[in-house]
Amino acid sequence: MKMMNYRNESEVMYAIRKFLDEHQIPFNVEKKSQYTNYIYDFYLPEGLKNAKLPLEKGYVKYKIGGPVAIEVKGRLLFDTIQRYVTLFTEELAPQKEVSSFFLVYVEEKLPSILKYHLGKLEEKGFYVLSLSQFLGLQINTVNPKKEFNADEYDWIKDRDKTLEIAKASLQDKDFSFFFGAGVSMSANLPSWWKLLEGLVDKSKQKQLDKTDIDQLQQACYDSSIVLGRFIRMMMDTKSDGDDYYNAVHDALYAGNASYSSPLITEICNLILAKRQFAKSIITYNFDDVMERALKGAGINNYPIFGMNQPQQAFPIYHVHGFIPYNNSQIIKSVPILSEEEYHRVYANSYNWSNVEQIHALSRTTCIFIGLSMTDPNLRRLLDIAIRDSENEARHFVFLPHITNFKNVKNADKKNNEAMRIHKEIFLELGLRVIWYTDHNELPNLVANLR
Repeated sequence: MKMMNYRNESEVMYAIRKFLDEHQIPFNVEKKSQYTNYIYDFYLPEGLKNAKLPLEKGYVKYKIGGPVAIEVKGRLLFDTIQRYVTLFTEELAPQKEVSSFFLVYVEEKLPSILKYHLGKLEEKGFYVLSLSQFLGLQINTVNPKKEFNADEYDWIKDRDKTLEIAKASLQDKDFSFFFGAGVSMSANLPSWWKLLEGLVDKSKQKQLDKTDIDQLQQACYDSSIVLGRFIRMMMDTKSDGDDYYNAVHDALYAGNASYSSPLITEICNLILAKRQFAKSIITYNFDDVMERALKGAGINNYPIFGMNQPQQAFPIYHVHGFIPYNNSQIIKSVPILSEEEYHRVYANSYNWSNVEQIHALSRTTCIFIGLSMTDPNLRRLLDIAIRDSENEARHFVFLPHITNFKNVKNADKKNNEAMRIHKEIFLELGLRVIWYTDHNELPNLVANLR
């Protein structure tokens, strides 16, 4: 059987759905177990009856009735098989929730040491097949194959299902947060562009002021880091100078001591409810909004920004620099606001901020809030992390749903298709998208993860 190259989990799931549907095999997608936190990729209540696997010499015939689980993996790591064998034999099978378990892997390589054990596993009802083997199964059906019609992407239904998966993931797995400006903006701090606008008025030259920010943005090729460098040059200062640090502080807070919002409250509540599994916050924000909020919630925490050492407290990693409200710290970090600082940090693969982000992405489930996900370095780190894993999307990102197509024919369909494609792109980066319509929805969505 000739196999196409599958780029991401979404395409693999689609191929299996198509196969099952064409052979009229009843199935549920991403169904939650009744007895565990496990989410089935596919749950076949009637099993796989009269299935034959063609081999070079004849075929193997399977008579698998009763409920069947199918788990899809991009690649098999050392402990993958044993982990799912344990799940099947010690949790799912004893509860009679499933009678058989199929572990389907995409990469066409199976460690040779494992092949010896596959026969013994099949005696227990546990089958390990490559994707090409699974899609090559010959299944006799009473009625002829039917044509498969893919449904139009329903982002609300997908969002609700992804929330359920995220909630199940946080029940018994370590997790970390990645925060962007949207989190601090909920406490009335400025957006990235508003922060740069505030810095324009700190300039020593008088030809340009904050009313020119839109034209300056265009003059800097719509790049925030190029504009940051432009503004620093306007201020005639160095990025590691005290005057620059103080100017950023004043533009960041502008006298606003607020650190509370419904979103931040729900984030604190989630950490309190899952304190055993909540490992860290990685933030791209300069401010100490989360430090003050967590302290108010009774969670001892400590900011880490490069020069200081981790303490015995909940860590908050400021990978772009740290500028607290009280502005009295002795060790001051350089804010990564302009192009040259951005390049300096990310040119070094072993820079502490890169290392901490890779550790979180590789070792925990990560929740992204308040980020546009356009930062090229973050996307590079996501690509690195998923290459070193089972190629499974286990992180989650909250994003506003797409409404760019307006007042045009089939606008809803165009927006839905754009979201479907973006969903597949994020799956390639190891992320599942949780769409929302309005920023005011975020507190309730985060609360649903508890």
